[in-house]
Parts: sequence; C-alpha cells; structure tokens
Amino acid sequence: MRLTDLEPRWVSTRHSPDLVGVTFLCPHCREQRLGVLFVEEIDRDGLPNAVHWADQQKKWHREGETFETLTLSPSIDASAAGHWHGFVRGGEVT
Repeated sequence: MRLTDLEPRWVSTRHSPDLVGVTFLCPHCREQRLGVLFVEEIDRDGLPNAVHWADQQKKWHREGETFETLTLSPSIDASAAGHWHGFVRGGEVT
C-alpha cells in the first residue's frame, strides 16, 4: 500500500513554514489518523526553525521530501491503542 492511499498531511506550526511531521490514516482501521514528528524537518524557506520543542517527544528520522519518497525510522507502533505497527519506506507502507 502506498502512503498516498492513506490521505497523508504534512504537519507544520504557526511559528515556522518548515514541515515538522506527517499524519495519515491508520492502515489497519482507516478511521484514526496516526502522526509522527521528524528529527530532520523539511526546510521550506532556508531559515532556521523558530520552534524549539520544550519536551523531548519521540521523533522519527526522515528521508525523502515527498509522500511518494518518504522513509521513516524506526517503525511506527500504535499497536498499544489497537492500531497499526509497521514501516514507511520509499512511500510504501508495510
């Protein structure tokens, strides 16, 4: 299944145009949105990000800058809430 099949949306903040994460429909139920924050944000303006995250939430390493090429690591595990556990690699959800 492709990430683009799960209605992905970029996450940004009102303080910066940079893309700081992604959300998408759970591949398991397709009702709940799952989301992750990036360690490597997508810089859209060439300026430093004005947001300094106060807490150290878990963040995922990102490669790729489009939904079609996105790779995230480690796996995304929402199984404790009854949702999907798997990988996004090269825009493919497994």
